[in-house]
Amino acid sequence: MLVKKSKSEKTKVNKKTKTTSSKIKILFIISIVVIICIVGLFWFMQSPNVVKAQLIIESGDIQVKHAGGSWISAQNGMDLYQSDSIKTGVNASASIVFFKSSIIRLDSNTEVNLQEIIQSADGTNVKIKQDAGRTWNTVAKISGIDNYDVQTPTTIASVRGTSFDVYIKPDGKTDVGVSRGIVNISRIKNGQVIDTIEVKKNEAVTVDPDAIDQPLEIKTFEKDEWVLENQQKDEDILTHGISSYINSTINVKDALYDRIEQYIPELKELYGITDEELDVLIDGYLLGYYDLPPETPNWIREIFELS
Repeated sequence: MLVKKSKSEKTKVNKKTKTTSSKIKILFIISIVVIICIVGLFWFMQSPNVVKAQLIIESGDIQVKHAGGSWISAQNGMDLYQSDSIKTGVNASASIVFFKSSIIRLDSNTEVNLQEIIQSADGTNVKIKQDAGRTWNTVAKISGIDNYDVQTPTTIASVRGTSFDVYIKPDGKTDVGVSRGIVNISRIKNGQVIDTIEVKKNEAVTVDPDAIDQPLEIKTFEKDEWVLENQQKDEDILTHGISSYINSTINVKDALYDRIEQYIPELKELYGITDEELDVLIDGYLLGYYDLPPETPNWIREIFELS
């Protein structure tokens, strides 16, 4: 004997089916958005106008040393190359922009060396050697960087598409705090990896060279003024584009939209997606967002939280 479902039961089933279908559809839309973004990214990375690294002086005395050379005064907007070293003086700060899309910001009394900036058919790798001070690293997916590493005397931080803080303290300890995404932190000694730990959003780890036998432990990321300031700068990039940081007419987001423009009408027609929703999805892709913008529609937020 068949039992008829009540109207309310049917409604619940229909809603559940509709919600599941919607989630599957949006997951597929996100995949399509990523694909067309990659098409735009390929063009962007092949553009002859893309400078691999550029120095932005924000304040104070900044010096640069090219491979085999000596320290000289840096010039705002100058191009940087593999093996170049950069250091900031007292009350000085600067940023290095990679591929006009990803940034390492240098606090005062900080020294870094651009050990590797390689772009080839096998991938794009950036390796930074941080000898002193504090850096904020924001790696955007649009940069095409496959591997981004920051190495201090005691630590290697490896990421793709995230934001994190690396602070070499006066006592020799290194603190790494994660603002967004996931960072793999490795303790090293004499160039050899001793142990590795995965650090997620709002988490941090301290690497103590005098506690080599103790396991690395996760702690809460304490957000001081430096962290909050850099988080705000990251939000500004999302809103105004990378051109707000560099003396350039290139706006990464606008350039990407230009390249994928031909795909947008079909995407909207097939999947019923609005301009606003598409913009949110592209923002999420550009900065590798795990932490969605406040204006993200709830139905998109739910999908990202499930993934």
